[in-house]
Amino acid sequence: MGTPAVKVREGTPPADAPETEAPAGAKGSGGFLTSPVSAAGVFVREMFTPDQLDFADTARKFVDTEVLPRLDEIEHKKTVTVGDAEMLLVVQILKKSGELGLLGAEVPEEYGGLGLDKITGMLIAESMSGCPSFSTTVGAHAGIGTMPIVIFGNEEQKQRYLPLLASAEIVSCYALTEPGSGSDALSGKTRAVLNADGTHYAITGEKMFITNGAWADIGIVFAGIDGKYSAFIVDLRSPGVSRGAEEKKMGLHGSSTTSLTFDGTLVPRENLLGKPGDAATIALNILNLGRMKLGFGSLGTCKFAIDRTVAYGRERRQFGRPIIEFDMQKGKLGTMVARTYAVDALGYRVVGAIDAEIAKLPKGEGYQQAVAGVLRNFALEASILKIAGSETLHDVLDSAVKMHGGYGFVEEYHVERLARDNVIDMIYEGTNDINRMVIVDSLVRAIYGGVIGSREYMEQVDSALRTGRLEIPAVDGPLGQEVARVAAAKRAVAFAVNEMILNCGTDIKNEQQVMQAIADALIALYGMESTLARALAGRARPIPAAIARLIVHEGSQAIARLTAEVLSHVVTGGRLPAKLARLDALNRQHGAVVDTMALRTRIADSVIEAGKYNL
Repeated sequence: MGTPAVKVREGTPPADAPETEAPAGAKGSGGFLTSPVSAAGVFVREMFTPDQLDFADTARKFVDTEVLPRLDEIEHKKTVTVGDAEMLLVVQILKKSGELGLLGAEVPEEYGGLGLDKITGMLIAESMSGCPSFSTTVGAHAGIGTMPIVIFGNEEQKQRYLPLLASAEIVSCYALTEPGSGSDALSGKTRAVLNADGTHYAITGEKMFITNGAWADIGIVFAGIDGKYSAFIVDLRSPGVSRGAEEKKMGLHGSSTTSLTFDGTLVPRENLLGKPGDAATIALNILNLGRMKLGFGSLGTCKFAIDRTVAYGRERRQFGRPIIEFDMQKGKLGTMVARTYAVDALGYRVVGAIDAEIAKLPKGEGYQQAVAGVLRNFALEASILKIAGSETLHDVLDSAVKMHGGYGFVEEYHVERLARDNVIDMIYEGTNDINRMVIVDSLVRAIYGGVIGSREYMEQVDSALRTGRLEIPAVDGPLGQEVARVAAAKRAVAFAVNEMILNCGTDIKNEQQVMQAIADALIALYGMESTLARALAGRARPIPAAIARLIVHEGSQAIARLTAEVLSHVVTGGRLPAKLARLDALNRQHGAVVDTMALRTRIADSVIEAGKYNL
């Protein structure tokens, strides 16, 4: 299996896909808010190359043959004998996946990896779904446990550690969170003191909620050096390291979650990752990557759950017919499929744009740091993907459990376990509340920094309001009305953002309900446009077109409500009625009567006929 040379927008699109150019705002930072609505330059899964599909197929077959048949053993932490040693089954399977190259997809070839693009890395993350305990173990090792060395390690560190990590000869973890620090992860109290001869740091402190904590050989550990929070590569077999008992968790029973305590643990000076004080740069950039992978893992699990629900619903009969044929069940299934399609569209849109930017970077010294800069520019979109993926999965699993009836509450069926496992998706890699604040903070910074052309865009919106020329004509084509509705929704969201900034100023950080509403409006908007772009890229075939209509309609309704809530809070005094009237004028432009019930039924019928998620 060779390494695909990926060029974004030059994969294998449908034969009738339109020729496109990259749109404005494709460089992240929330630029989609002020950019024209278009399918131009948006990467979609129909553009995957044969090599990328081969990697995905390898990952999927590995999970189907090595992981899913042993779910119960993984959940109960079964051990196996390897040579003369006992090893947990999940660790043995992890090492097998390393032998196939699935853990080193994004590790450069010169250090034992495959050197693949981010699209392929995310596709592998999506494909290795079905057992969240295993995928969490993989993510903590190959993602946040390895990528800090790939991006921020020096040459000696890369040569020493990356070949061993890519093959899972050694297992890694990421030790940032501390008791009491929670979401304020960079306020940790763990300290590193350089010894008298200047050869080692002595690390003292405690980390908690460490995935792979029980069995990791090394860890990316964060500690303060004279007040400068820093990162280290720590050998967890060293004297002074102790591991706590496994946490008794709601879900992810097959993964390891422990505390790690360091009592004067000596770490060679050369194991400092980056420079003293680089913790924030390392942690936040790696979290951006981790959030995206979590979003893609959630996407894969959505599809997995839908497939199981369809199979169960076709076999289970009540009142003389399969339960999946009842209208209410079709309504639930149609929503599950549509929202999953939307996450798929926005996820590959993000990673496709990232790969396009990375492709422009010159190779050589500083390349990986430049890659980190690209990831940083997409922090807003990464948070959107994390929230959309995990919360869509939550809703998909909620419906899946109900559609299984009493069996959905029984451990024997996949959906019970997945529903428990999914809860953590909305908590780790930054809680979804924190990620909503990241979205708004990133957008405000981009506006103040002149990155996304907000002033020019708002001048156009104000001009349209003053002159009453608000109508956005529907463009030609089967989804012309949806294009106009997304354009109108952008104006309404931008108007609300502008009022938030004007009325809250620097106090925005204390108006967290406002931030939540704006973030939710941006999430809805990005999902609407991404879904529409993917449907348009496929020439609006019937089922994708039905999904686009449904997602755009529901997103438009949500945006009308959210923007009105924001203005009702931030605009005070006698100015509110006039502002609400202007917002109402903008929102009316994306109002429409849509038969959502018929759309959901049409979508569900397609999936029921196929017997699985088929988009």
